[in-house]
Amino acid sequence: MIKMRKNMKAQSAMEYLMTYGWAILIIAVVLGALFSLGLFNSNVALGTSCLAYSGYSCQNPTLHMGTFTATLNKVSGSSWLSTNIIIVLSAAGTPSVSSFSVAACLPMSVGTLNDGQGFSFSTVNAITGSSGTTCFTLPNTVGTSVNGAIWAEYTVGSTTGVISKLATLNVKAT
Repeated sequence: MIKMRKNMKAQSAMEYLMTYGWAILIIAVVLGALFSLGLFNSNVALGTSCLAYSGYSCQNPTLHMGTFTATLNKVSGSSWLSTNIIIVLSAAGTPSVSSFSVAACLPMSVGTLNDGQGFSFSTVNAITGSSGTTCFTLPNTVGTSVNGAIWAEYTVGSTTGVISKLATLNVKAT
């Protein structure tokens, strides 16, 4: 009788381990499938976004077939003269203004930007600097995420060369 109880306990322990073993294996397979689909990638979760800083708004950022388009509005503050918009893109993370030459990468001149005024802009394939060199290449592969920032260089009153970060970007190519 004692030998039979030992066998029953051993069988019960094995059944317990097998049941939980299969459950853990199924959970691992499901998590692996979700990870391979990119569910845990923060860029996928965010999708396309343009987060403007205080005093600005950013709407409708798109990256389609190598063309980046967005609309920016200056909500408040003094008028900007000789305004240039600078887009700085990075494959991973948002670069700082020191990572590029402002003079070499001025893709768009806006001119005067008054309080409450907005503008739309678009750039195709690459952001080219004044010397003709390519500063950043825009991807055209569907699903590719690009991070970066939109900067402005402008003049306020007698102060020239003022640089402000307007928004951060996370754009997925469509």
